[in-house]
Amino acid sequence: MSPSLLMMASMKFTKRFDMELTDTVNERGNDYGPPAVDFARAAALKAVVAECNDPVMRHALEMICVKIARLINHPSHFDSIKDIAGYCRTMTMVMDDRIEKLIQEDDNVKK
Repeated sequence: MSPSLLMMASMKFTKRFDMELTDTVNERGNDYGPPAVDFARAAALKAVVAECNDPVMRHALEMICVKIARLINHPSHFDSIKDIAGYCRTMTMVMDDRIEKLIQEDDNVKK
C-alpha cells in the first residue's frame, strides 16, 4: 500500500471530512462574508423571485439570487460571475427544449 493510502486509511473519513469542511467554510467566509448575512441577502432576493409562476425558471432565478448575494460581498468573484452566466444559459436551454417539445406535439397532432 502506498504511503498516501496508508495515511488516508489511518485517518477516519469523518475526521478528514471535518478537517476539509472547516477549510472550505473558512474559504467561503472570506469570499462571501458571514453565512447569516449571505443567507439573508439571498433570501431577500428570492422573496421577489417567488413571484415567478414557472417553477423551473424560478429555480434558476433563485440560484442566480444566491450568486448575486455572494457578489455583494466580493463583486469581482469570477466564479460567481461565470455561474450567473451559466444559469442564464441553462434557462435558454430550457426554453429551447420547451419549444422543441411543442413542435413535436404539434407534429404528432398533425399525423
